[in-house]
Amino acid sequence: MTPNTPLDRLRVVRAVRGAVVPTAAPHVPAPDPEADRITGIVTRLRAQWTRCGADIASHLRPGVSEAHLDAVERQMGLLIPRGARAWWRAVDGVDPVRTTFRTSAPTVGPGGWVPLTLEEAVRRASGQGPGLTAPPALLPLFARDEELIAVRLGSSRSVVEQIVLAEDGEGYQHSWRVGLDELLSTWADSLLAAVHWLPDAHDWVTDPFALQALPRAELLD
Repeated sequence: MTPNTPLDRLRVVRAVRGAVVPTAAPHVPAPDPEADRITGIVTRLRAQWTRCGADIASHLRPGVSEAHLDAVERQMGLLIPRGARAWWRAVDGVDPVRTTFRTSAPTVGPGGWVPLTLEEAVRRASGQGPGLTAPPALLPLFARDEELIAVRLGSSRSVVEQIVLAEDGEGYQHSWRVGLDELLSTWADSLLAAVHWLPDAHDWVTDPFALQALPRAELLD
């Protein structure tokens, strides 16, 4: 019924103003156990680098944004696994260490692996510039000499594999394959248990006897 008098119309206005307007429920991200594990392992690594006095602790670059990762996915046309996204959200490579005689990049763990920036990873995946190029559908996370540790694209699970340039310089050799969370966890465990940092080499030396206690000692080589 249409209000006929000014008093009736005033009552309608007050009722509308006092009404509870329904609001949309806030967006709650879906649980992501793998990404949470990797974020926790990165926190452990940071703490242990600091404890050891490793220069990498002060040379880690800030992580990249979700929007940047989304843009890279669109550029490559393949899904970046959630765990790899978690790594780059926390760490976007390292800044070089400059000394009197040289410039070098701190390594992320035993074996001399240097963490790559997302920009460098995409460049290597597309075959641009110097350094070993990653095979198709692989995005490198870490590099050393003519070797890469790369994550396989197109999957939600972060599976990384070691890639070595063949002796003829034309092909690739694939070594171990493991989850990114297991690789980072092995590095973190080794740092806690039996690794000594060599500041002059920006590298790590692992006690060979302690290797026997690690489930995947080959991940340190």
